[in-house]
Amino acid sequence: MITPLTTLFGRSLRHSSFTTPSWKLPTPIIRHFASITETPPLLKQTPADIATRTACTQLLLTRWGIEAAKSNLKEEGKADGELRIRQGYDALNESVKQTGIERHFTDRERSLLSKDLGTWSVQEDMAGLMGKWESFGTLLWALRIIDGIPRYHVHFPRELLFKATAIIPAFPHTVTDFLEYFTNGEGSKEHHRVSEQEFSNAVRKAEAWYWRSQAQIVLDLKQSLEGEGPEKDEARRKIPSSLHTVISNLPRAVSLASSRALSEHLIEESAQEDFAVDGVPYGELDDHLIATTAEIAEARMAAFAWLAKVDEWEVKRGEAKFVNPLGSLWTPEEGAM
Repeated sequence: MITPLTTLFGRSLRHSSFTTPSWKLPTPIIRHFASITETPPLLKQTPADIATRTACTQLLLTRWGIEAAKSNLKEEGKADGELRIRQGYDALNESVKQTGIERHFTDRERSLLSKDLGTWSVQEDMAGLMGKWESFGTLLWALRIIDGIPRYHVHFPRELLFKATAIIPAFPHTVTDFLEYFTNGEGSKEHHRVSEQEFSNAVRKAEAWYWRSQAQIVLDLKQSLEGEGPEKDEARRKIPSSLHTVISNLPRAVSLASSRALSEHLIEESAQEDFAVDGVPYGELDDHLIATTAEIAEARMAAFAWLAKVDEWEVKRGEAKFVNPLGSLWTPEEGAM
């Protein structure tokens, strides 16, 4: 069971919206394994499947943009702004209706898109969808529509993502043309999807950064428990013994993980035996950058898990799954003894 940090410690911690990882942090064990059968491919979704999920996500993010525009309307020129927003809202709904794409929506997407204009919650609906931009970018990369995945503290450029598909939500035929191209056209061919090697490399990077972001939650807990006093003593008593073990072993695990990640080119740099961003160790980044990196890593990891068919598209925050069962950092190295 995943236990919220706030229930363990009784007060707000950095990234308190996250939950403590349900996995443990093992010391890597390197063994020889004989190759018996050919490894099955990681990337399992077809170009048509990916394109359908891409179109659904773009339409949802279009509505996200409409809601954001409405919430940011200024009094000056408000009437004209309201009219344009209403027109965009109506056009989006018409496209959904004409294309029949609604049958491919997740329950969450269907619920959000069925809400009346201006009724989205800023915290739950708007903020809750921020990570979908990174998932959206990952899908476009998988279809070879865009080149490359940005570093894990850098967002995909939203304007680039929206222009990349040639889908114009106000024009239903652009949605159907996009889906047709990847279902029966040139886009349905295998070369219009990233190779297995490209996918595997990208997954391993995502797993490394996702693991490091989750580890930071426990490191923050460790730091919050340091010191003397009755409150600290009581907080330490509430920590399960298994988590005490994780906490005590984690600094060493981060050191081992950063060393392996750097040697295998899963990260571009390290500092002070840790992952690094522009020369700064991950653990010393400011709160905003740590939260940004964590959100990016989790959203991309969730998209990769869907592409590999190890998880559904909609996952709760803090519960994205690795594609490789142990995560790339803790998978035994091939040929090692």
